Parts: sequence; C-alpha cells; structure tokens
Amino acid sequence: MKKFILLLVFFAGLYFAGRILLVWDKPNSDSESRVSVTIERGMTVQEISELLEEKDLIRDAWVFRLFAKWKGVAEKFQAGEFVIQKNLTFAEVAEILQTGKAKEIKITIPEGSTIAQIDEILARKSLIKPGELIECANFCDLGFRISSLEGYLFPSTYFENPETFSVRRFISRLYNTFNQQIEPLRTGILESGRTLNEIVIVASMIEREANNEEEMPMISDVLWKRLDERIHLGVDATTRYELNEWKRPLYTSDFEKDTPYNTRKHYGLPPTAISNPSLPAIKASVYPQSTPYYYYLHDLKGQVHFAKDHDEHVRNKQRYLE
Repeated sequence: MKKFILLLVFFAGLYFAGRILLVWDKPNSDSESRVSVTIERGMTVQEISELLEEKDLIRDAWVFRLFAKWKGVAEKFQAGEFVIQKNLTFAEVAEILQTGKAKEIKITIPEGSTIAQIDEILARKSLIKPGELIECANFCDLGFRISSLEGYLFPSTYFENPETFSVRRFISRLYNTFNQQIEPLRTGILESGRTLNEIVIVASMIEREANNEEEMPMISDVLWKRLDERIHLGVDATTRYELNEWKRPLYTSDFEKDTPYNTRKHYGLPPTAISNPSLPAIKASVYPQSTPYYYYLHDLKGQVHFAKDHDEHVRNKQRYLE
C-alpha cells in the first residue's frame, strides 16, 4: 500500500511538473491576433486566470495562478480593459495586467458613424485633438483622390498603438479596409449600372434608416425606385446629417431650407454619404429586394412600416404617428 501511494505521488508529481514545464515560460501560441479582455474591480486571481484561458490568452489557468503567486504578482493585477496578443508568455501577460501597458488599444467604430463621430471617438481616447481627423480627412495628402471620404471609412474594431498613432495612417487604414471589404461586390456594382459613389451614398442612408439587416434590402428598393422615378427621397436622416443632430426630434423648421441634403425638397441624392455604412448596408444597396413599396415611415417606437402608394402611406401616418 505504501509503495502504491509513493508511486501515485511520483506520477502525480510528474504530471504536474510536465504541465508546468509545458507552459511556464513559453508563448501561448503562434498567433499574433489580439483579444480585448476586461478585468473587473475585485476579481480574484482565479477568476482572472479562468477569463484569460477562456479568451485563449493562456493555455492553463491553474499554472498561471501558480506563476502569479510564485512571482508575487497575484495581488497586483489592475482592473481595466486590456488588449493582449495571443502569442505572449505568462510573464508578458502578467506585466500587462500589472502596468496596463498593452502596446495597443481597441478602437471601435460603430456602423453608421460619421467622420465627425469618428473624430470624437479618437479624441475621447486622447489619440488626437478634437477636429484633427475631420481636418485631415478634408486636407491631408493621403495618396489617393476622392471627393469626400464620408462613407468610405469602414466601421469595425481596430487596434492601434497610442505611441505611434498617426491620424493620416489611420484614415488610410479605414479606407483600405473599405476597399478590401467591398472587393467581392465589384462585379455586382458594375452590373447594377450604378457608380460606386451612388452605391455608397444610398448605403449610408440605408444604414441610418434600417433597424436591422432584414429591412435593408427593402429600404434599398424604395430609395432606388424613388431616385430613378424622380420622386423626392424624403430621408430625414440626410437633414440630421446636415444639422449634426442625431437624437432630438426634427421640427418643421428643420426642413425649410432647400439644401442638397434636404431630400424632402431636393431631388436626387445628397452630395455625400451621410454615414460610414456597414457591409450589409452596402450589399443591400447593390442588391435591393424587389418590393411593391414606394414609401416607408418609422413609428414612435422606431419600427418601419412600408406602403405601396401615397394613400396607404397617409393611412400609416394616421395609424402610427397620430
């Protein structure tokens, strides 16, 4: 019995020694991809290690806890949001969690953001001074010519090093990402008979008008039909863009000026996109869903209601807006 226990202890020791040696001072993986992880205030080292393992940033939560206690850093991990590469060692991950000095930070550009809103996002993260991205988008030599960058800065999550951040390079990165994302749609755009700029402008309106991806192709159909048949588009979001008012109710006085962005009075498309649309909105612009509808409205809860003709549209107004 004693020998059996000794053998059990011996093999258990081998198992745990092997487990430790496998990951103690080795990179977690070969992947250079980044993961955002949030450490909440008051989390224990066990909770932190399990979260890191769940995010695939470490291979063994138990060994990481052992490492942290051995090095005396288990109580030094800070709360906050960290961006961590997957190919780091325990020591490198622990260093980031202690100092908060991850090389990169996460920048999320929501779908439908305008250039002005992207500028605000970067300014809040202290990457630029307010207005710097707007100015660069209008005046920087970016190595390519385009009448307006609005609509061409692809919304997504990006990771940037604050120490080396360049607003010019960031704009180029978003623009290049846009071109990469729409590459599979090039043939469809060509076959549609529309210019890329027309596609982007309509997509930017779809992004602001639709509540979900299912509505996008239907709204696209309404907008293209009204455009082709020279009917006012009547998209209130274009006036919101001109006013830079995205939350408050719009009033009759907001629509009094006959400006190119007032699509209640001005025929055709606005001069520029009114947002930076998502890929589903761009796809919907390229491939509208054929419907019998020419009108739609948003009720007081934001739901979209379609109508085949003006009379039905009036009834929808009476039913959903009065």
